[in-house]
Amino acid sequence: MKYVYTFILIFILNSSYASSIKCEFEEVYQDGSIQSGHMLFNNGLLRYEYNDKQLFTIIYNDDYFVIRNDNNKVVNKLKNDEILNELKSIIKNYPEIKNTYSRDDIKIAIQDSQTIDFIKRVSIKSQKVNLSIYFINCNFENIPKVFFQPFALKEIR
Repeated sequence: MKYVYTFILIFILNSSYASSIKCEFEEVYQDGSIQSGHMLFNNGLLRYEYNDKQLFTIIYNDDYFVIRNDNNKVVNKLKNDEILNELKSIIKNYPEIKNTYSRDDIKIAIQDSQTIDFIKRVSIKSQKVNLSIYFINCNFENIPKVFFQPFALKEIR
C-alpha cells in the first residue's frame, strides 16, 4: 500500500512549466529499501510505472487506475484516503505550490532541481509511510496519449 501514496505525489509535478516530461524515479524508504521505475507526464495525464514485475503501474487519466505489471489485464481504481486527500488539496492550488505542507500527521516536502525546471525530490512522512522520491534522467519530450490508457497499456520500453 505504501507505493500507492507515492504515485499521487507525482501530480505535484505540475509545478514544472513543461507540458510533457519523462523521468526515471527512485523511491527510497526509511528502512533503506529502494524501488525504481519510470514516470511519464503529459498535460495532466500521468503514468507511474515500477520496474519490478511484482508491483504495478498507476495511470491518471480522468481517474486513478492501478494495473498489475505481471498481468496488465488486471485494472483497478485507486481508493481514496487521507494522504491522497492532502495531495489532491496541494494539486488544487497549482501553480502556487509551497516547499512544505503539513496536516495532522502528514508532512510533505518538495525540493526543486538546480539544473532543470523540474522537481528533484519529494518526501512524504506520515504514520503510514516515510519515503523520498528522486527524479533522475528527466527529458522534456512529446509523449503520445496512448501511453496513458489503463485498459490498453502500451509498453514504455
